[in-house]
Amino acid sequence: MSGAVQLSMFGEAESIDTLDARLWHGSFNARESSFHQLSPYVGKLKSGMVRVLIRLYSKPGDSILDPFSGSGVVPLEAVLAGREALANDLSPYAYTLTRGKLEAPGNEKQALEQARSVIEKVEEEASHEDVTHVPEWVREFFHPQTLPEIVAAFRILKKEEEFFLTACLLGILHHQRPGFLSYPASHLVPYLRRTKYPPEEYPGMYLYRDLRSRLLAKVQRAYRNPAFTDDWASREYRVWQTNAMKLPIEDGTIDTIISSPPYFGALDYARDNRLRLWFLGCDKWKALDASLTASQKVYLPQMATCLKEMDRVLKLGGYCVLVLGDVERDGKSRRTAEILGELAVEVSEGRFVVETIYNDLIPDERRSRRRTRTTKFERVLVMRKR
Repeated sequence: MSGAVQLSMFGEAESIDTLDARLWHGSFNARESSFHQLSPYVGKLKSGMVRVLIRLYSKPGDSILDPFSGSGVVPLEAVLAGREALANDLSPYAYTLTRGKLEAPGNEKQALEQARSVIEKVEEEASHEDVTHVPEWVREFFHPQTLPEIVAAFRILKKEEEFFLTACLLGILHHQRPGFLSYPASHLVPYLRRTKYPPEEYPGMYLYRDLRSRLLAKVQRAYRNPAFTDDWASREYRVWQTNAMKLPIEDGTIDTIISSPPYFGALDYARDNRLRLWFLGCDKWKALDASLTASQKVYLPQMATCLKEMDRVLKLGGYCVLVLGDVERDGKSRRTAEILGELAVEVSEGRFVVETIYNDLIPDERRSRRRTRTTKFERVLVMRKR
């Protein structure tokens, strides 16, 4: 291990050199970088846990790979900790969020200037924006004056390859609160809430919502506590959008792998983000879900290939740390950490050695979907390559 972690970074004084949930429980939200809250993501890793894993299993200057980067928690924490971040995810939404966090401007003033520049273009072009191609299920979320502004904004941001502002826009796309762009809707999974908020009883919630004020306010919230220092400009990172079974990385070049692979089909990543994905140009979310949420039949063969890739790119002596969950379905529990630990040893021909499996209970109030088939435990599988 790279050395003891000081609990003082979480308000404690004791030093510890092993995994301990006390190091990260309660460490998220108010204490984490506000960039972690750019846009919601079901099942994302706890930033406090990731911070501990980075400090326990790597050292400053090391390269850290997350082949399933999701909302970008690992790569952001890696660069904040002075490591090189390498991230990958097949989902356009995850790829956009990851790049958005890593490519954020160095200060709020610069970010607001960029946002105003984009907004001015949107306001010039929105009245001429053709929205006839927008499907009805997307249209029903937005006021007719708001929709052209959103479509124009995504088109302009794509052309300019502006991932930070795109991530901010995705973060305000739908909700019932006034600072968001849609009619009353759920925040995580997109569905309208007309039954709870009937238009005849809540007419103010169905009025035009301008993009300008909401996007600028979102940018300001993003910089409430970015948590980076003056060396943000020198951060090192690379991000890919490809299949984790074949990574564009040279053999034996990665110091540490920290990731949270899919959980035996427990989450529907594309379905949950279908509205955001549509605005990113992905209108076939069902096909994407089939790629991201593996069924039981293909999960282990695909993960075997992914683990082979991790073995290939990891340096000798490097750690591979996977945050996993036991999935309950049909009265059966699948102990994913043990299954993948055994599989990793097999496909690496013994180069991977399981050092520990640490259990962390997820409080029910923290799970995005309570009393469901999703896991009640996060389990940290720690392996070392010898």
